[in-house]
Amino acid sequence: MIWFFTRESAQVDIEVRRDLDPKPYVLVVTQSDGTERVERFAAGTRLVARMLTVQRRLIRQGWIPSSPTGTPVTVGRRARPRIPIHQRARRAVVRLRRRITRRLAAAFGL
Repeated sequence: MIWFFTRESAQVDIEVRRDLDPKPYVLVVTQSDGTERVERFAAGTRLVARMLTVQRRLIRQGWIPSSPTGTPVTVGRRARPRIPIHQRARRAVVRLRRRITRRLAAAFGL
Protein backbone atom coordinates (compact mmCIF):
# COMPACT_ATOMS: atom_id res chain seq x y z
CA MET A 1 0.00 0.00 0.00
CA ILE A 2 1.21 3.48 -0.79
CA TRP A 3 0.12 6.79 0.73
CA PHE A 4 1.00 10.11 -0.85
CA PHE A 5 1.44 13.44 0.94
CA THR A 6 1.96 16.79 -0.80
CA ARG A 7 3.04 20.23 0.31
CA GLU A 8 3.22 22.88 -2.42
CA SER A 9 4.98 21.05 -5.29
CA ALA A 10 6.79 18.48 -3.12
CA GLN A 11 5.57 14.92 -2.49
CA VAL A 12 6.41 12.32 0.16
CA ASP A 13 5.43 8.67 -0.38
CA ILE A 14 4.87 6.12 2.38
CA GLU A 15 4.89 2.51 1.24
CA VAL A 16 4.02 -0.55 3.32
CA ARG A 17 4.76 -4.03 2.01
CA ARG A 18 5.63 -7.57 3.01
CA ASP A 19 8.98 -9.16 2.32
CA LEU A 20 10.54 -12.62 2.68
CA ASP A 21 13.14 -11.52 5.24
CA PRO A 22 12.99 -12.57 8.90
CA LYS A 23 11.39 -9.17 9.51
CA PRO A 24 8.65 -9.40 6.87
CA TYR A 25 6.97 -6.01 7.32
CA VAL A 26 8.64 -3.12 5.49
CA LEU A 27 7.99 0.62 5.74
CA VAL A 28 9.57 2.76 3.01
CA VAL A 29 9.40 6.56 3.24
CA THR A 30 10.49 8.35 0.06
CA GLN A 31 11.24 12.02 0.69
CA SER A 32 10.62 14.78 -1.84
CA ASP A 33 14.35 14.91 -2.69
CA GLY A 34 14.33 11.21 -3.66
CA THR A 35 16.00 9.79 -0.57
CA GLU A 36 14.45 6.64 0.89
CA ARG A 37 14.31 5.46 4.48
CA VAL A 38 13.58 1.74 4.87
CA GLU A 39 12.48 0.27 8.20
CA ARG A 40 11.78 -3.43 8.84
CA PHE A 41 9.52 -4.88 11.51
CA ALA A 42 8.94 -8.39 12.80
CA ALA A 43 5.43 -7.56 14.05
CA GLY A 44 2.65 -6.00 12.02
CA THR A 45 1.41 -4.03 15.02
CA ARG A 46 4.76 -2.26 15.35
CA LEU A 47 4.66 -1.43 11.64
CA VAL A 48 1.19 0.11 11.99
CA ALA A 49 2.23 2.14 15.05
CA ARG A 50 5.36 3.47 13.30
CA MET A 51 3.48 4.29 10.09
CA LEU A 52 0.84 6.23 12.00
CA THR A 53 3.58 8.14 13.80
CA VAL A 54 5.19 9.09 10.47
CA GLN A 55 1.85 10.17 8.99
CA ARG A 56 0.92 12.26 12.04
CA ARG A 57 4.31 13.99 11.90
CA LEU A 58 3.85 14.80 8.21
CA ILE A 59 0.36 16.22 8.82
CA ARG A 60 1.65 18.36 11.72
CA GLN A 61 4.36 19.69 9.38
CA GLY A 62 1.72 20.79 6.87
CA TRP A 63 1.75 17.84 4.45
CA ILE A 64 -1.67 16.95 3.01
CA PRO A 65 -2.81 13.40 2.13
CA SER A 66 -3.23 13.33 -1.65
CA SER A 67 -3.62 11.16 -4.72
CA PRO A 68 -0.62 10.04 -6.79
CA THR A 69 -1.17 13.06 -9.06
CA GLY A 70 -0.98 15.48 -6.13
CA THR A 71 -4.66 16.42 -5.78
CA PRO A 72 -5.77 16.52 -2.13
CA VAL A 73 -7.81 13.57 -0.90
CA THR A 74 -11.26 14.60 0.27
CA VAL A 75 -13.00 12.69 3.03
CA GLY A 76 -16.56 13.87 2.51
CA ARG A 77 -18.65 16.01 0.17
CA ARG A 78 -21.41 17.33 2.45
CA ALA A 79 -21.40 20.90 3.71
CA ARG A 80 -20.06 21.25 7.23
CA PRO A 81 -19.95 24.16 9.65
CA ARG A 82 -16.64 25.97 9.96
CA ILE A 83 -14.36 24.22 12.44
CA PRO A 84 -11.02 25.64 13.61
CA ILE A 85 -8.04 24.28 11.69
CA HIS A 86 -6.48 22.54 14.71
CA GLN A 87 -9.69 20.60 15.33
CA ARG A 88 -9.98 19.67 11.66
CA ALA A 89 -6.38 18.45 11.63
CA ARG A 90 -6.95 16.37 14.76
CA ARG A 91 -10.11 14.82 13.26
CA ALA A 92 -8.31 14.12 9.98
CA VAL A 93 -5.58 12.25 11.86
CA VAL A 94 -8.19 10.15 13.68
CA ARG A 95 -10.02 9.30 10.43
CA LEU A 96 -6.75 8.51 8.67
CA ARG A 97 -5.61 6.29 11.53
CA ARG A 98 -8.88 4.32 11.48
CA ARG A 99 -8.75 3.89 7.71
CA ILE A 100 -5.11 2.80 7.74
CA THR A 101 -5.63 0.39 10.63
CA ARG A 102 -8.59 -1.25 8.85
CA ARG A 103 -6.70 -1.56 5.57
CA LEU A 104 -3.55 -2.95 7.15
CA ALA A 105 -5.54 -5.36 9.28
CA ALA A 106 -7.27 -6.64 6.15
CA ALA A 107 -4.06 -6.77 4.10
CA PHE A 108 -1.88 -8.47 6.69
CA GLY A 109 -4.51 -10.46 8.56
CA LEU A 110 -3.97 -8.69 11.87
